[in-house]
Amino acid sequence: MRGSSEVAVSLPTAGQVARAFHCHRGRLIKNTVRSLLSGSLLRCLMILACSAVFWTVLFGIFFEGFMFIGMYVDLKNTIVEYLFSMFFLSLLIMLFVSTGLIVYAGLFQSREAAFLLTTPASTDRIFVYKFVEAIVFSSWGFLLLVSPMMVAFGITVIAKWSFYAVFLVYLLAFVMIPGSLGAVAAILVANYFPRRQKTVLILSGVVILIAAAFVVSQVMTTPGSALSTDWLGGLLGRLAFSQNPLLPSRWMSAGLLAAARGNWSDGLFYLMVLTAHAGLCYLVATVVARDLYRQGYSRVQGERSSRRRSGLYWIDASFHRLFFFIPRPVRLLILKDLRTFRRDPAQWSQFLIFFGLLAFYFLNIRRLSYDVQSPYWRNLVSFLNLAVTALILSTFTSRFIFPLLSLEGRNFWVLGLLPLKREAILWGKFAFASGISLVATEVLVVLSDLMLRMNMAMIALHMGMVAVLCLGLSGISVGLGARLPNLKETDPSKIAAGFGGTLNLLVSLVFISAIVTALALPCHLYFAGQDASEFRTFVLTEERFRFWMTIAVVTSLVIGAVGTFLPLRIGIKAFQRMEF
Repeated sequence: MRGSSEVAVSLPTAGQVARAFHCHRGRLIKNTVRSLLSGSLLRCLMILACSAVFWTVLFGIFFEGFMFIGMYVDLKNTIVEYLFSMFFLSLLIMLFVSTGLIVYAGLFQSREAAFLLTTPASTDRIFVYKFVEAIVFSSWGFLLLVSPMMVAFGITVIAKWSFYAVFLVYLLAFVMIPGSLGAVAAILVANYFPRRQKTVLILSGVVILIAAAFVVSQVMTTPGSALSTDWLGGLLGRLAFSQNPLLPSRWMSAGLLAAARGNWSDGLFYLMVLTAHAGLCYLVATVVARDLYRQGYSRVQGERSSRRRSGLYWIDASFHRLFFFIPRPVRLLILKDLRTFRRDPAQWSQFLIFFGLLAFYFLNIRRLSYDVQSPYWRNLVSFLNLAVTALILSTFTSRFIFPLLSLEGRNFWVLGLLPLKREAILWGKFAFASGISLVATEVLVVLSDLMLRMNMAMIALHMGMVAVLCLGLSGISVGLGARLPNLKETDPSKIAAGFGGTLNLLVSLVFISAIVTALALPCHLYFAGQDASEFRTFVLTEERFRFWMTIAVVTSLVIGAVGTFLPLRIGIKAFQRMEF
């Protein structure tokens, strides 16, 4: 018989646990919104306005692009379906990787997961809670990118209103498939490669890079002149793999085009196929998490080692010798960030993939015959290449440079004990960010201009633009990172996707637009007036061109100085007032 002191304890039911998680998430959202509204209203309005401007600019770019393609092919034709399939296949891979990384960090490296595993909540319920969080953080950029494209496409082909409602359902169903598969991959890696996560990530990045390079080479080596009938036929043949009926990207493109044509029988069929597979992938992910999550968590925690890292110390020694003129304490801080970057495959692998693909494209510019086009087209392509390089750099600085101070986290108080002025710490991070950025982007832009056979004056101008952009983007990311730190978060992806990271990205895009527009506009008018008779009224003579270029250079230098030093000054003041 039970003793009188024994008390029967009833565990919560699955429904009660689910309601508790929903209530917890609702309170978090409510508190976040309340803290935003109770803070600076101007800051909230600014980020909303910047988001609206960003969406509008993307819409304008996609709309003009569809109008341009529509002059050569029917936008409801097969080639557009192929292009959509390739686009969504690329997003499928990126969402798979990004969601897998966020799920792995949330399930196996966060303190919240360690706490939740001690509660009576079931393993699959914990997984669902963290999975929804990962899906939101990894797919918001996807929705922001695809929504203006779909609206522009619908307006261009004069689609009915129902198309704009159904494509949102398509997007929500689509993100669940790579997200669920990425979560399954994260759990499997934790179970079977608990000490080889970086190796798996490196190998995956190499495979993705090789596959992307192969696709780009296939497109660039398509025989025939661009947009000719033979060229389009050859391009469709080389992109035929994206039309595999087992790929979700194929269901997505075929369904959206059917809905745009008003063919709702096919449109709803592909939507049901996509939704059914999204539900199946989600179910598989929850089952895998139910059976393997706790086991994987134990293996990851048990396989942690304190063994000393070896190798690549010659890089550190070379750094010390090369930058001997920098004070030693600041040099050591820069070296710490350099080691962190070097030891984190998630950072340098993405850096190499994006900038490596750009370099591969620039090396193959002559195969597209851009170098034998008129000076107007070569100038236009050169500025487009520069703008793309700057946009990728802004993504890199927002993703990896902005969270640098926030990632100090619980060790943040150590910075206050260093024998350094606080502003020297930020200047060190600025030197680290701008140093990496300058090396990569200057090489890419010079390579692009050489392939386009640009003259030395334009190459020097582009190199100066890149230097201004690198310094400005680094200053914005470091300054705003110190002004809007998130010391409670350990995942850089979530820091970059938060309020501060989003504001940093939007400010960076505005900065890039101002610099590129100031210098590209007079060059565009000068070369366009020489190339086309309809621009004769806008022809700039040599003297007028030099005059306006002088004004443009001075304007870009002023904007660059303000964009570099103003955010740094704001960040330094906030950093000096911060209590450690």
